[in-house]
Amino acid sequence: MELLKSIRKLRIVALFLFIFPAFAIIGSLVIHNYLVSFKYSKDTNYNFETNLSGSSIEILCSEDNNFCRDRIEKFKTLKSCYENEIDTKYLDAKANFEIKSFKSIEDIEYYDGNVIFRAEISSRKNENCILNSNSNYLYSIFPLFYETVVSVKDNAKLGTSVSVNPFFYGETSISNIAKRYPVNFFFKSFLYISGVLMFIYWRYYNTVINEINSTQKNNLFFLFGILSAIFLILHVFFLGWTFESEFLTKLRRTFVVFFVFFEILAQSFLIKKIVNIKYKIKDYVNNIYIYLKLFLVILICSITIIILFILIFYNLDSKIDYILEWNYFVVLLIFYLLSFLMWKKFNQI
Repeated sequence: MELLKSIRKLRIVALFLFIFPAFAIIGSLVIHNYLVSFKYSKDTNYNFETNLSGSSIEILCSEDNNFCRDRIEKFKTLKSCYENEIDTKYLDAKANFEIKSFKSIEDIEYYDGNVIFRAEISSRKNENCILNSNSNYLYSIFPLFYETVVSVKDNAKLGTSVSVNPFFYGETSISNIAKRYPVNFFFKSFLYISGVLMFIYWRYYNTVINEINSTQKNNLFFLFGILSAIFLILHVFFLGWTFESEFLTKLRRTFVVFFVFFEILAQSFLIKKIVNIKYKIKDYVNNIYIYLKLFLVILICSITIIILFILIFYNLDSKIDYILEWNYFVVLLIFYLLSFLMWKKFNQI
């Protein structure tokens, strides 16, 4: 009875250990790509008399209006955008020619009040205005969602400026996506939970094996599994930190290496133990998944050795590194899925 309860708990934890890290990695990529591709923004309110093409304003930038800063503010909502693009330029107030020597309104005060800021509504469609998009209907239903997204994006520090698919093209690393606001909150939250679940997972596995063998000891797979969980949490905790010391920087990078190393050791010793007692557990497991788990261990170990061997002699292109990294960590999660599938479901406990 106690064994069946332990198996049931182990299956549940194993399933969550597959779902949560997968959600962290793939979800972080989805969030990043959504924010990068989110093109709607709050327009500057120029206070045109009409919103028709050709309407314009001219403002003399002086100390009275804080060099035009006080006259130009953002709209409060996305739906208050201009449906046509706005053309802006700075004019010399005396000679009435366009000034192209600066790019920002911040430079105006150096012209001692001799600059006119001109804005005009063009005839070109404004692609950044949500009123011109298919999202306008959804915005009318979920305005808070869109307003929150634009607010988050205004403060975001994203890893790339375009959508990426690093699983196939290797444009960037996991850490470059996951360590930056706001993706880091999502990624770290799920991986912290995953780290805790790893402690529970290896404890339950140790309990199940001990109950089957009528022993009370800490198996090698349990010890290596706990170490992998510790280094995962350390890696997540220090992800995004910048150290002045080169030693600390290198030490931080070793955490993920030790996590992978101890994870592979734990899974290897676990499958060795399971194969050794497969006749004792035949009533509790689906045998096909034992062999699938054994195959995966051999495959991961072989790939790891091959990659390390290649790295000794060659420097791989960064894109290849990133492709391997993204896919490698997702493949590691299959260990937990196989554990969930391997143990039979017992409804009556």
